[in-house]
Amino acid sequence: MMLGALLAGCSFNCSVGESKPLKSKTITSADNMPLNGAVIKNDIELEATAVKVSQVYLLDANKNLMEDNVTAVGKKIYVIIKTDTGWIKENGKSFIGASERISTSAGKVLVDAADIFIDHEATGMPADDAGVISLSAVITQADPGVENFTVQFRVWDKKGEGEIKGKYKFRIRK
Repeated sequence: MMLGALLAGCSFNCSVGESKPLKSKTITSADNMPLNGAVIKNDIELEATAVKVSQVYLLDANKNLMEDNVTAVGKKIYVIIKTDTGWIKENGKSFIGASERISTSAGKVLVDAADIFIDHEATGMPADDAGVISLSAVITQADPGVENFTVQFRVWDKKGEGEIKGKYKFRIRK
């Protein structure tokens, strides 16, 4: 059986209702200054430049807050990135790009999407929508014994200096 993955899509609007408390980390002034005050959950590693990040966390396929970074084959995981400021606005539009790379714990790259939002490059998207970015990933097939994956993502401003880079790990439920 082949190991496969599919980058299942992205969106710019997301209603999020957090129902259960989750172990999270709030970045303090002793941490990375651009992330001061950000709430980062699900052991997501994050860097930000010229963007004020407020929250980053994972949702499961039902859009519920993930507690353990565990999913099933064929079920999407969403990384939600909420920002307060940072993207350049031109005529009510923001021009951002996003990339995502999914690999196994052994380093085999399953998906390497260079710019998920390339279709919006010329027209941009409503600036208000760019404050909540949702990127999704799903494993459609997994070889026996392969259950751990890493997702690396990057969101950047095509008109300015703003950039968010991060990664998270998840595993497939046996």
